[in-house]
Amino acid sequence: STKRLGSRLKKIQEEIVAGKVKVLIVFGEDITELGFDKKTLEKLKTLVVCDVKKTATTELADILLPGAAWLEKRGSFTNGKGRVQKFMKAVEAPGSARAEWEILHDIVLNVTGQNGFKSIEGLFNQMAAELKPLEGVTWGGVGHLGVDIEI
Repeated sequence: STKRLGSRLKKIQEEIVAGKVKVLIVFGEDITELGFDKKTLEKLKTLVVCDVKKTATTELADILLPGAAWLEKRGSFTNGKGRVQKFMKAVEAPGSARAEWEILHDIVLNVTGQNGFKSIEGLFNQMAAELKPLEGVTWGGVGHLGVDIEI
């Protein structure tokens, strides 16, 4: 059965309160708008937030990482109807801002020693190999007009 988007958030909150989750990494989301309150987030040992704008969540971060905006990176979007489309970088990111996948790659490398994906194409193809809705889809196969998937 398919789980509703965000259905695990309540469980994550409960595990933070219980002390089971000590570090939370948030990419581009103001989780205070999703039910996480300041009291719960203050129970974390470390809150890492990567975003492009100031939010209530960035204000609570122990570590704040500058993320790149959508026009400063390459990637893909999947809309609610299952249309996967690529987007390309239009401008350079300012300062030390980076795409989320690059930051996540470095976190995984430093924590586990696994080098994993080294490009957005590699990441997309790895996701397609592991996520049933993307089965058989490749970065190159998305093309300029996108592709429809079952979600």
